[in-house]
Amino acid sequence: MYRVISLLSLFILTLTIIPAAQTSPSTPPDLPPKMDLQDLKGGHHTLDEYKGKVIVLNFWATYCVPCATEMPMLGQMQKRYKNKIVVLAVSVDDELDRAKLQPFLHKHQADDLTLLVGPSVVDLSDWKMGDALPATLFIDAEGKVAGKVAGALKRPDLEKRLAEMTGMPAERPAKENARKNASDK
Repeated sequence: MYRVISLLSLFILTLTIIPAAQTSPSTPPDLPPKMDLQDLKGGHHTLDEYKGKVIVLNFWATYCVPCATEMPMLGQMQKRYKNKIVVLAVSVDDELDRAKLQPFLHKHQADDLTLLVGPSVVDLSDWKMGDALPATLFIDAEGKVAGKVAGALKRPDLEKRLAEMTGMPAERPAKENARKNASDK
């Protein structure tokens, strides 16, 4: 009987200690995966180059319709938060399609984004980001992963996240500003 109570006590103690260790609030946020990023001229870049800024690491492809849809929004966010964030538009297109990348960004009002290449859809899966495009990784100014989104970004969510990460207020959409101005008169 004493042995059964001791084993039961040990089991209960184990159940209370292990979850506490796994959910400890002092556990640091994840570090982003190591990746070889390249510009179109062949220069190599690392995420460390952007430390001190919030990084929006957006993986996309020219054949991805939702990617094209979110490009103008990413371009607007880059302009709005220009000194606080950097949007890295990382194409997973095949190397043979690199000539299409800059025209794609231009067509979708995303010329201000930093265009990089290198990773593939397989890399996204290896990094636990899924295998669908677009995929976005948010990295804080300290260089730690603050969040990830698989699939297309939604404007309200993106604006809220960037406002929180930069400490800048989110801008209200033009329609909302017009309504507020009209009601103030």
